[in-house]
Amino acid sequence: MRSWKQAVARAFDGAEGYDAAAGIQARVAEGLAARIAALPLAPAPRVLEVGCGTGLLTAALHRRIVPGPYLATDIAPAMALRCRARLGPGPGFVVMDGERPCLTPGFDLVCSSLAAQWFEDLSGSLARLAGLLAPGGHLAVATLASGTFAEWRRAHADLDFEAATPAYPTVAALAALRIPGCTVAVSDEPVVEAHADGRAFLAALRAIGAGTPEGRPPLTPGGLRRVLRRFDAGGARVTYAVATLTIRRI
Repeated sequence: MRSWKQAVARAFDGAEGYDAAAGIQARVAEGLAARIAALPLAPAPRVLEVGCGTGLLTAALHRRIVPGPYLATDIAPAMALRCRARLGPGPGFVVMDGERPCLTPGFDLVCSSLAAQWFEDLSGSLARLAGLLAPGGHLAVATLASGTFAEWRRAHADLDFEAATPAYPTVAALAALRIPGCTVAVSDEPVVEAHADGRAFLAALRAIGAGTPEGRPPLTPGGLRRVLRRFDAGGARVTYAVATLTIRRI
């Protein structure tokens, strides 16, 4: 595993208060589960979940569908253990990098909620995951698109700073993805989260294992205080631009 991926795994292994801070993650998981339940899935579908985290999507799906064999995976061992504690012995659990799955194809459903934004090669990874589908199977992925953290970025830009936030793909770029042997559909929805103030927003990011991307120096303490004041003056709200990809193997 490359050093950057090891850092991601360590960050999420240390996210002890994940569920308490994961309001957006829970909302997106519920929305994705509802979309999946509306798909024409095979009876008792064989399911692979990538980036299961503490089991938000896993639990939401089990409330909506009756899966057959269910394999939940995560790059962070502690997350997989928390998911197992939430769901019990029913699903299988494997520590795995979702970008490099070493699994036998034949899944009726491959799904992932707010994990693909960590992929280094999104298009290649989606193609590899789609390659695990049985004919007629679905890959359903909720990820972040351009426009995420717009308010936080604006607070920086207003002060001539550059926010240390990831460069998420545009919805148009996601819609332009081509995966051989598959159809690709993309929808997007802004999800807004309100915080008490900017420090509460940053604390929530740290609690879910997110932080300054690798290679991006943090602001000086004085610069951060200025950005926080600007962000608070704007209402301390943050938009998550959630894109949902539904990929079907023909």
